[in-house]
Amino acid sequence: CAGHGGDDEHEGKAAASTPLRFRKKHNKVGMKAMRGWAIQILTGLEYLQSQEPSIIHRDLRCDNIFINGHDGQVKIGDFGLATFLHQRKTRSIKGTLEFMAPELFTGNYNELVDIYSFGICMLEMVTCE
Repeated sequence: CAGHGGDDEHEGKAAASTPLRFRKKHNKVGMKAMRGWAIQILTGLEYLQSQEPSIIHRDLRCDNIFINGHDGQVKIGDFGLATFLHQRKTRSIKGTLEFMAPELFTGNYNELVDIYSFGICMLEMVTCE
């Protein structure tokens, strides 16, 4: 997560890029690298969900995930639509349509909507679309 567990020594040394832009620029990004990115994203989501109360990002998409091209460190950014699990506004519909879990439209959802969005991000990274 941006601002959590970051290595300040590497901050600003290499331009951060989103996974999709990185993949399009570097055609030979392998599955091993993408697996590493996935693990880092899931670690960030696990951190958010372990907070009391849990934090729901609600707008996880490739444009809000940043990769340091120098060391491969991944950070989740743009918490503008994030909310706490049991907060009143949790029931509002927020996010980017293509990445939104179906239950967001019912207004009855939890932190698992970010896992759905993560899956869509991974699909986008693998297919470059």
